[in-house]
Amino acid sequence: MESKQNNQAVLTAPALLSLFGVSSGFPNPDDSNPPGPWGPVMRRAGERVAGSLGPSPEPWGPSPDPWRAAYAKALAQEVVDRVILMQQVADALPQTGSTHGIIIIGGALADFVDGCGTGRIKQGHLPPPHRLNDDARLSPFQLTLMAAEFKHSAIQASSEGLRQEFNKTAEQLLEIGIGRLQSAAAQAAG
Repeated sequence: MESKQNNQAVLTAPALLSLFGVSSGFPNPDDSNPPGPWGPVMRRAGERVAGSLGPSPEPWGPSPDPWRAAYAKALAQEVVDRVILMQQVADALPQTGSTHGIIIIGGALADFVDGCGTGRIKQGHLPPPHRLNDDARLSPFQLTLMAAEFKHSAIQASSEGLRQEFNKTAEQLLEIGIGRLQSAAAQAAG
């Protein structure tokens, strides 16, 4: 007498997701992008720059400064794009949604500025050559470029609340940039 065996394997959700690279709730240890809400924004900014300038600075000579400038601008544009999407979602909600939306947007932009100031938000993947003692923090020049991008976005913003938040962010980034420049000047002098 032959016995029928059930040879069907059960495919669980984690097993299925592992086929696509998602195997747990923990960050991938091989991923050099920092975890957190700004990690994907920094990655997309790096992709924007690599798409337009390429992955290495050979055409520019010994300094990756054009890459750094392009990254700063792309990072600011990514944040602006995210905030505009948040505003559009808030506008689609009932009337109280738009009031809460600008509060949430203000908090997100304040977190972004804080990340720029503390060094949580970094350069991304810098092409070689790396500068000596480069800790990947955004430079005063990059912070100033980002401030200019936020000022430009404030001019184009459709709502007064968004204009105010973009202007506030620009002023704070410029303040951090000036502080870093003064700190570097003081270290060089003394």
